[in-house]
Amino acid sequence: MSNDLRNSPRGQTIKASTMTLWILCPLMAFGLAGCGWYKPDQGVPSYLYVDSMILETSPETQGTLSANIKDVWVFIDGDLQGAFPLPARIPLLREGPVNLQLSAGVFLNGISATRAIYPFYNRWDTVRPLTRGLTDTLRPRVTYRNTVRYLWLENFDNLGFGMRARLGSDTVLLRDSNSDSVMEGTSCLRMAVDQRAPYLIAESIDQIALTPGKPCFLEINYRNNIPLQVGLQSQVGSDISDPLWIVELAPSIGWNKQYINFTPYLGMVSGARYRLMLRPFLTSSTQGNGVVRVDNLKWLQ
Repeated sequence: MSNDLRNSPRGQTIKASTMTLWILCPLMAFGLAGCGWYKPDQGVPSYLYVDSMILETSPETQGTLSANIKDVWVFIDGDLQGAFPLPARIPLLREGPVNLQLSAGVFLNGISATRAIYPFYNRWDTVRPLTRGLTDTLRPRVTYRNTVRYLWLENFDNLGFGMRARLGSDTVLLRDSNSDSVMEGTSCLRMAVDQRAPYLIAESIDQIALTPGKPCFLEINYRNNIPLQVGLQSQVGSDISDPLWIVELAPSIGWNKQYINFTPYLGMVSGARYRLMLRPFLTSSTQGNGVVRVDNLKWLQ
């Protein structure tokens, strides 16, 4: 992939070919599951029904309870049975007690073609007695792994928050405390642009040291009537890179949540520190104000 594409204002820089193996392998497995491992002529299956997977957290230390889990990945004794969009009725050619492991799957960067197990959620383990022809309903709950580093949690409820308008922006960042606008809590970040003041970049005030080669994600809740670009800027010593725009989130009528994968974009230079960048992208066809609201940022590694 060329640097021009990766840095272009509207370039969609996440492609399946750039994913690390820990993402590619589950994707291939999802493709197999989508084709169907179970065939009707193989006998009467047992069924599992999973309506959703619920996230449990400690809000004070782990942030919001909001999640956007799209798939359930089903294992028996560690062997993958398939990945299934939620809600799912899952056929299994097994009977009697089995050791089940269920993992939560998400869309990486909001792209349905890049499904993967989210590496920061624990799997849900249980033993279930399966009976052919019958359906067992499961209500799995997932938690964050104990090894997760919470690099930055921001809910925009405090008087001061950890983002600022980048130098050169045409306008400023605003706190929105309107009860009709806020997702949860007391306020959220509001970024507004128009044809008179079209340029605004929000950047994290603090720089974060990230470890190359380890999964690194941003969880973001957002509501926008124009595209929202998400990127990183790195600094090593006095050398500061240009912003690298990693993904563009399409307009969302209501509040949405995505899991932005920063893992492939962490350079191998020791001592690098990173700033998060958010940019509302005003198109020539935008009528009136372009407004982006953001809440509940979690930067994790």
